[in-house]
Amino acid sequence: GTSDPAAVLTPGATAETTYSRQMTAELLSATDANLKQATSRPLNSNEEETVSQVKLFIEQANEAMKAGDLDRGHNLAMKAHLLSEDLVKH
Repeated sequence: GTSDPAAVLTPGATAETTYSRQMTAELLSATDANLKQATSRPLNSNEEETVSQVKLFIEQANEAMKAGDLDRGHNLAMKAHLLSEDLVKH
């Protein structure tokens, strides 16, 4: 064992980190499914622009997650998901 107080906090932080990564991955997966559904039909120029924006947010979310910036990754994944939901509605 160790007397380092930071070691005591690690299990909780790890669970939270794992949860955050999992939630972000699920958002990105759902977003990908929405994109596939939306692009299975002809898109107008506004929709094509939205698809590009969604893909950019996905890319940025993945980069943020790799860099360990979980909050930013999650926020970008959420933005991508909300935009993709919009595409599917139309």
